[in-house]
Amino acid sequence: MKINNESEYETASERADELFGAKKGTPEDIELQEILKALKDYDDDFIRMLKDNS
Repeated sequence: MKINNESEYETASERADELFGAKKGTPEDIELQEILKALKDYDDDFIRMLKDNS
């Protein structure tokens, strides 16, 4: 999963909120882990871009 823009980020964040607390090993937990990784990757890219522009 890759987040490409702010709108996708918002949607992914909302979905992560819905899935928070999912039982470990369930499909919902797997989806949550994928979303959290994508959110972190997007945040890391955003921070990198800010640093590059300063």
